[in-house]
Amino acid sequence: MPETQCYFTARLRNVRHLAAVLKSVHIKDIATCMITSDGLSFILEESRCLFCRCLIQRQLFEDYKFAIKAGINDGSDEINDPLSQQSLYANTDINTNTNPNINTVANTQQSSQQVGLASSQRMPGGNEPDLVVSFGINLGTLLSCLNMFGTAGWSGTQVGEGNSGQSNTVFGSGPATAVKLSYDGSGSKFILTLEDNGVVTTCGIPTFDPEPPVKVDFGEETAKINMKAQWLEEGLRDLDATSDRVVIRVSPEIPHLRISSLGTVENLDVNYSQGDVIESFEYPFENPTEHSYNFSHVLNVLRVCPMASRASMALNAENFLRIQFLIPVREHRFLYSEYIFAPLETVD
Repeated sequence: MPETQCYFTARLRNVRHLAAVLKSVHIKDIATCMITSDGLSFILEESRCLFCRCLIQRQLFEDYKFAIKAGINDGSDEINDPLSQQSLYANTDINTNTNPNINTVANTQQSSQQVGLASSQRMPGGNEPDLVVSFGINLGTLLSCLNMFGTAGWSGTQVGEGNSGQSNTVFGSGPATAVKLSYDGSGSKFILTLEDNGVVTTCGIPTFDPEPPVKVDFGEETAKINMKAQWLEEGLRDLDATSDRVVIRVSPEIPHLRISSLGTVENLDVNYSQGDVIESFEYPFENPTEHSYNFSHVLNVLRVCPMASRASMALNAENFLRIQFLIPVREHRFLYSEYIFAPLETVD
Protein backbone atom coordinates (compact mmCIF):
# COMPACT_ATOMS: atom_id res chain seq x y z
CA MET A 1 0.00 0.00 0.00
CA PRO A 2 1.29 3.55 -0.67
CA GLU A 3 3.11 5.15 2.21
CA THR A 4 1.78 8.31 3.81
CA GLN A 5 4.34 10.74 5.19
CA CYS A 6 3.14 13.31 7.67
CA TYR A 7 4.18 15.61 10.47
CA PHE A 8 2.35 15.27 13.77
CA THR A 9 3.24 16.54 17.20
CA ALA A 10 1.07 17.39 20.18
CA ARG A 11 1.70 18.29 23.80
CA LEU A 12 -0.56 17.42 26.70
CA ARG A 13 0.05 18.83 30.16
CA ASN A 14 -1.42 15.86 32.04
CA VAL A 15 -0.92 12.29 30.83
CA ARG A 16 -3.91 11.16 32.93
CA HIS A 17 -6.34 12.64 30.43
CA LEU A 18 -5.06 10.55 27.53
CA ALA A 19 -4.65 7.41 29.63
CA ALA A 20 -8.17 7.64 31.05
CA VAL A 21 -9.94 7.88 27.71
CA LEU A 22 -7.84 5.03 26.28
CA LYS A 23 -8.72 2.84 29.25
CA SER A 24 -12.39 3.61 28.65
CA VAL A 25 -12.30 1.66 25.36
CA HIS A 26 -9.57 -0.89 26.10
CA ILE A 27 -11.62 -3.97 25.19
CA LYS A 28 -8.63 -5.49 23.35
CA ASP A 29 -5.03 -4.56 22.58
CA ILE A 30 -5.17 -4.00 18.83
CA ALA A 31 -6.54 -0.57 17.96
CA THR A 32 -6.54 1.81 15.02
CA CYS A 33 -5.38 5.36 15.68
CA MET A 34 -6.61 8.12 13.39
CA ILE A 35 -4.93 11.53 13.32
CA THR A 36 -6.73 14.49 11.77
CA SER A 37 -6.62 18.25 12.12
CA ASP A 38 -9.47 17.91 14.64
CA GLY A 39 -7.71 15.56 17.04
CA LEU A 40 -6.93 11.92 17.79
CA SER A 41 -9.33 9.01 17.80
CA PHE A 42 -8.79 5.35 18.65
CA ILE A 43 -11.11 2.73 17.16
CA LEU A 44 -11.62 -0.88 18.23
CA GLU A 45 -14.04 -3.60 17.16
CA GLU A 46 -14.81 -7.11 18.30
CA SER A 47 -16.32 -9.77 16.02
CA ARG A 48 -18.13 -7.10 14.01
CA CYS A 49 -20.66 -6.93 16.83
CA LEU A 50 -19.04 -4.44 19.19
CA PHE A 51 -17.53 -1.16 18.07
CA CYS A 52 -15.98 1.50 20.25
CA ARG A 53 -13.97 4.63 19.81
CA CYS A 54 -12.63 7.47 21.90
CA LEU A 55 -11.91 11.01 20.86
CA ILE A 56 -9.34 13.49 22.13
CA GLN A 57 -10.13 16.82 20.50
CA ARG A 58 -7.31 19.18 19.58
CA GLN A 59 -8.61 21.72 22.12
CA LEU A 60 -7.45 19.39 24.91
CA PHE A 61 -3.82 19.77 23.87
CA GLU A 62 -1.57 22.65 24.85
CA ASP A 63 -0.15 22.49 21.33
CA TYR A 64 -1.29 20.48 18.31
CA LYS A 65 0.26 20.36 14.84
CA PHE A 66 -0.62 18.02 12.00
CA ALA A 67 0.44 18.03 8.36
CA ILE A 68 0.50 15.68 5.38
CA LYS A 69 3.23 15.98 2.75
CA ALA A 70 2.02 16.86 -0.71
CA GLY A 71 4.45 14.63 -2.59
CA ILE A 72 6.53 11.48 -2.21
CA ASN A 73 9.27 11.79 0.36
CA ASP A 74 12.60 11.39 -1.45
CA GLY A 75 14.71 12.17 1.59
CA SER A 76 15.36 15.79 0.59
CA ASP A 77 12.51 17.36 2.54
CA GLU A 78 13.23 16.33 6.10
CA ILE A 79 11.22 18.27 8.69
CA ASN A 80 12.97 19.39 11.83
CA ASP A 81 10.80 19.27 14.95
CA PRO A 82 11.05 22.70 16.64
CA LEU A 83 9.53 21.29 19.83
CA SER A 84 12.24 18.70 20.44
CA GLN A 85 14.40 21.04 22.53
CA GLN A 86 11.52 22.55 24.50
CA SER A 87 10.18 21.65 27.89
CA LEU A 88 6.88 19.83 27.48
CA TYR A 89 5.38 22.44 29.79
CA ALA A 90 6.28 25.25 27.40
CA ASN A 91 3.33 27.23 26.12
CA THR A 92 4.88 28.95 23.12
CA ASP A 93 3.10 29.05 19.78
CA ILE A 94 5.58 27.91 17.16
CA ASN A 95 4.91 28.14 13.44
CA THR A 96 6.18 24.96 11.76
CA ASN A 97 4.97 25.70 8.24
CA THR A 98 8.44 26.16 6.77
CA ASN A 99 8.55 23.21 4.41
CA PRO A 100 7.11 23.71 0.88
CA ASN A 101 5.95 20.08 0.76
CA ILE A 102 3.52 20.61 3.62
CA ASN A 103 0.05 21.40 2.34
CA THR A 104 -1.92 21.57 5.58
CA VAL A 105 -0.93 22.51 9.11
CA ALA A 106 -3.21 22.60 12.14
CA ASN A 107 -1.92 24.61 15.09
CA THR A 108 -3.96 24.93 18.26
CA GLN A 109 -3.56 26.94 21.43
CA GLN A 110 -7.00 28.02 22.55
CA SER A 111 -8.54 29.19 25.79
CA SER A 112 -11.52 27.35 27.22
CA GLN A 113 -13.76 30.33 26.50
CA GLN A 114 -13.44 29.71 22.75
CA VAL A 115 -15.57 26.59 22.83
CA GLY A 116 -19.15 26.74 24.10
CA LEU A 117 -20.33 24.23 26.66
CA ALA A 118 -23.49 23.31 24.78
CA SER A 119 -21.69 22.25 21.61
CA SER A 120 -18.79 20.54 23.39
CA GLN A 121 -21.03 18.24 25.41
CA ARG A 122 -22.07 16.34 22.27
CA MET A 123 -19.63 13.82 20.87
CA PRO A 124 -18.62 14.96 17.37
CA GLY A 125 -19.66 12.73 14.52
CA GLY A 126 -17.48 9.96 13.17
CA ASN A 127 -17.32 11.25 9.59
CA GLU A 128 -13.85 10.81 8.18
CA PRO A 129 -12.21 14.13 7.19
CA ASP A 130 -10.36 14.72 3.93
CA LEU A 131 -6.91 14.64 5.56
CA VAL A 132 -6.37 11.67 7.84
CA VAL A 133 -3.49 9.39 8.80
CA SER A 134 -4.27 6.03 10.39
CA PHE A 135 -2.16 3.23 11.77
CA GLY A 136 -2.48 0.18 13.97
CA ILE A 137 -1.05 0.22 17.48
CA ASN A 138 -1.00 -1.98 20.56
CA LEU A 139 -3.17 -0.15 23.07
CA GLY A 140 -1.84 -2.13 26.03
CA THR A 141 1.72 -1.11 25.19
CA LEU A 142 0.66 2.51 24.76
CA LEU A 143 -1.03 2.55 28.17
CA SER A 144 2.02 0.97 29.81
CA CYS A 145 4.26 3.66 28.34
CA LEU A 146 1.91 6.44 29.45
CA ASN A 147 2.18 5.11 33.00
CA MET A 148 5.98 5.03 32.94
CA PHE A 149 6.10 7.36 35.98
CA GLY A 150 3.09 5.78 37.69
CA THR A 151 1.01 8.93 37.25
CA ALA A 152 -1.45 7.85 34.54
CA GLY A 153 -4.18 6.69 36.92
CA TRP A 154 -7.31 8.64 37.80
CA SER A 155 -8.59 9.46 41.29
CA GLY A 156 -11.19 6.69 41.33
CA THR A 157 -13.88 8.98 42.74
CA GLN A 158 -17.36 9.20 41.27
CA VAL A 159 -17.97 12.23 39.10
CA GLY A 160 -20.26 14.74 40.79
CA GLU A 161 -21.67 18.20 40.31
CA GLY A 162 -19.74 21.25 41.43
CA ASN A 163 -21.14 24.45 42.87
CA SER A 164 -21.41 25.90 39.39
CA GLY A 165 -23.54 23.02 38.21
CA GLN A 166 -20.78 21.72 36.01
CA SER A 167 -19.36 18.23 36.27
CA ASN A 168 -16.29 17.78 38.44
CA THR A 169 -13.27 16.10 36.92
CA VAL A 170 -12.11 12.75 38.27
CA PHE A 171 -8.41 13.38 37.65
CA GLY A 172 -7.64 15.03 40.96
CA SER A 173 -4.88 17.52 41.71
CA GLY A 174 -1.89 15.22 42.25
CA PRO A 175 1.45 15.36 40.44
CA ALA A 176 1.04 15.54 36.67
CA THR A 177 3.28 14.07 34.00
CA ALA A 178 3.40 15.92 30.69
CA VAL A 179 3.60 14.07 27.39
CA LYS A 180 4.53 14.96 23.83
CA LEU A 181 3.23 12.73 21.02
CA SER A 182 4.82 12.55 17.59
CA TYR A 183 4.44 10.48 14.43
CA ASP A 184 6.08 10.78 10.99
CA GLY A 185 3.91 8.51 8.87
CA SER A 186 3.89 4.96 7.50
CA GLY A 187 6.60 2.74 8.92
CA SER A 188 7.57 5.09 11.73
CA LYS A 189 7.07 4.59 15.44
CA PHE A 190 4.56 6.45 17.58
CA ILE A 191 6.83 8.43 19.89
CA LEU A 192 5.96 9.42 23.46
CA THR A 193 8.19 11.83 25.35
CA LEU A 194 7.21 12.08 29.00
CA GLU A 195 8.45 14.69 31.46
CA ASP A 196 7.99 14.41 35.22
CA ASN A 197 9.72 16.83 37.61
CA GLY A 198 12.51 17.45 35.12
CA VAL A 199 13.06 13.78 34.32
CA VAL A 200 12.47 13.00 30.63
CA THR A 201 12.01 9.59 29.03
CA THR A 202 11.12 8.63 25.46
CA CYS A 203 9.22 5.56 24.27
CA GLY A 204 8.91 4.44 20.65
CA ILE A 205 5.92 2.17 19.99
CA PRO A 206 5.91 0.17 16.73
CA THR A 207 2.98 0.82 14.41
CA PHE A 208 1.55 -1.32 11.63
CA ASP A 209 -0.93 -1.14 8.78
CA PRO A 210 -4.44 -1.15 10.25
CA GLU A 211 -7.11 -3.62 9.24
CA PRO A 212 -9.72 -2.20 6.85
CA PRO A 213 -12.23 -0.51 9.16
CA VAL A 214 -15.79 -1.73 9.44
CA LYS A 215 -17.96 1.20 8.44
CA VAL A 216 -20.70 1.81 10.99
CA ASP A 217 -23.04 4.55 9.83
CA PHE A 218 -25.40 4.91 12.77
CA GLY A 219 -27.71 7.13 10.78
CA GLU A 220 -30.96 8.56 12.11
CA GLU A 221 -31.79 7.99 15.75
CA THR A 222 -35.14 6.36 16.49
CA ALA A 223 -34.80 6.78 20.26
CA LYS A 224 -32.53 8.87 22.46
CA ILE A 225 -32.12 8.88 26.24
CA ASN A 226 -29.77 11.03 28.33
CA MET A 227 -28.93 10.39 31.98
CA LYS A 228 -26.10 10.58 34.48
CA ALA A 229 -23.54 7.88 33.82
CA GLN A 230 -23.77 6.90 37.48
CA TRP A 231 -27.41 5.81 37.06
CA LEU A 232 -26.56 3.63 34.08
CA GLU A 233 -23.66 2.05 35.96
CA GLU A 234 -25.78 1.25 39.02
CA GLY A 235 -28.51 -0.27 36.86
CA LEU A 236 -26.13 -2.54 34.98
CA ARG A 237 -24.47 -3.70 38.19
CA ASP A 238 -27.89 -4.66 39.60
CA LEU A 239 -28.51 -7.11 36.75
CA ASP A 240 -27.53 -10.77 36.58
CA ALA A 241 -24.02 -10.77 35.12
CA THR A 242 -24.31 -14.48 34.28
CA SER A 243 -26.98 -13.71 31.69
CA ASP A 244 -25.86 -14.03 28.08
CA ARG A 245 -28.11 -11.25 26.83
CA VAL A 246 -29.54 -7.95 27.97
CA VAL A 247 -32.87 -6.59 26.72
CA ILE A 248 -33.40 -2.88 26.09
CA ARG A 249 -37.04 -1.76 26.03
CA VAL A 250 -38.04 1.79 25.13
CA SER A 251 -41.62 2.94 25.57
CA PRO A 252 -43.61 6.19 25.32
CA GLU A 253 -45.20 5.21 28.65
CA ILE A 254 -43.62 4.90 32.09
CA PRO A 255 -41.12 3.32 32.52
CA HIS A 256 -39.59 4.92 29.45
CA LEU A 257 -36.52 2.68 29.59
CA ARG A 258 -36.24 -0.84 30.91
CA ILE A 259 -32.99 -2.82 30.97
CA SER A 260 -33.44 -6.53 31.69
CA SER A 261 -31.13 -9.49 32.15
CA LEU A 262 -32.42 -12.94 31.24
CA GLY A 263 -30.86 -15.30 33.77
CA THR A 264 -31.19 -19.05 34.15
CA VAL A 265 -33.01 -18.67 37.48
CA GLU A 266 -34.82 -15.35 37.19
CA ASN A 267 -35.13 -12.25 35.05
CA LEU A 268 -34.10 -8.92 36.57
CA ASP A 269 -35.40 -5.54 35.44
CA VAL A 270 -34.12 -2.01 36.00
CA ASN A 271 -36.60 0.74 35.16
CA TYR A 272 -35.88 4.37 34.30
CA SER A 273 -38.40 7.18 33.82
CA GLN A 274 -38.10 10.73 32.54
CA GLY A 275 -37.94 13.31 35.29
CA ASP A 276 -36.81 10.72 37.80
CA VAL A 277 -33.52 9.45 36.42
CA ILE A 278 -33.79 10.22 32.70
CA GLU A 279 -32.85 13.84 31.98
CA SER A 280 -34.10 13.91 28.40
CA PHE A 281 -36.08 11.40 26.34
CA GLU A 282 -36.96 11.31 22.64
CA TYR A 283 -39.12 8.56 21.20
CA PRO A 284 -41.62 9.56 18.49
CA PHE A 285 -43.51 6.24 18.24
CA GLU A 286 -46.73 5.07 19.90
CA ASN A 287 -45.68 1.47 20.56
CA PRO A 288 -42.75 0.20 22.63
CA THR A 289 -39.68 -1.34 21.01
CA GLU A 290 -37.55 -4.10 22.52
CA HIS A 291 -34.20 -5.53 21.41
CA SER A 292 -31.55 -7.88 22.80
CA TYR A 293 -27.78 -7.44 22.93
CA ASN A 294 -24.80 -9.49 24.06
CA PHE A 295 -24.59 -8.75 27.78
CA SER A 296 -20.84 -9.36 28.05
CA HIS A 297 -20.35 -6.76 25.33
CA VAL A 298 -22.60 -4.21 27.04
CA LEU A 299 -20.84 -4.69 30.37
CA ASN A 300 -17.70 -3.20 28.80
CA VAL A 301 -19.20 0.25 29.41
CA LEU A 302 -18.58 -0.25 33.14
CA ARG A 303 -14.93 0.65 32.48
CA VAL A 304 -15.95 4.19 31.53
CA CYS A 305 -19.04 4.88 33.69
CA PRO A 306 -17.13 5.79 36.89
CA MET A 307 -15.13 8.52 35.14
CA ALA A 308 -18.01 9.87 33.01
CA SER A 309 -20.58 12.48 33.97
CA ARG A 310 -23.19 11.81 31.29
CA ALA A 311 -24.37 8.85 29.22
CA SER A 312 -26.39 9.23 26.04
CA MET A 313 -28.15 6.11 24.71
CA ALA A 314 -29.63 5.87 21.21
CA LEU A 315 -31.21 3.30 18.90
CA ASN A 316 -31.30 3.45 15.11
CA ALA A 317 -33.50 1.94 12.41
CA GLU A 318 -31.39 -1.25 12.33
CA ASN A 319 -31.77 -1.59 16.13
CA PHE A 320 -28.11 -0.92 16.84
CA LEU A 321 -27.53 0.46 20.34
CA ARG A 322 -25.12 3.35 20.82
CA ILE A 323 -23.96 4.68 24.17
CA GLN A 324 -21.82 7.82 24.28
CA PHE A 325 -20.02 9.06 27.38
CA LEU A 326 -18.89 12.52 28.40
CA ILE A 327 -15.73 12.62 30.55
CA PRO A 328 -15.04 16.05 32.10
CA VAL A 329 -11.43 17.21 32.17
CA ARG A 330 -11.71 20.86 33.15
CA GLU A 331 -14.15 23.69 32.55
CA HIS A 332 -15.68 23.39 29.07
CA ARG A 333 -13.26 20.61 28.18
CA PHE A 334 -14.34 17.00 27.70
CA LEU A 335 -13.15 13.62 26.52
CA TYR A 336 -15.54 11.34 24.64
CA SER A 337 -16.06 7.59 24.47
CA GLU A 338 -18.57 5.71 22.36
CA TYR A 339 -19.80 2.11 22.22
CA ILE A 340 -22.01 0.65 19.48
CA PHE A 341 -23.63 -2.78 19.86
CA ALA A 342 -25.16 -4.91 17.12
CA PRO A 343 -28.52 -6.48 18.06
CA LEU A 344 -28.87 -10.21 18.60
CA GLU A 345 -31.18 -12.16 16.38
CA THR A 346 -34.68 -12.51 17.75
CA VAL A 347 -35.37 -15.88 19.32
CA ASP A 348 -39.01 -16.93 19.31
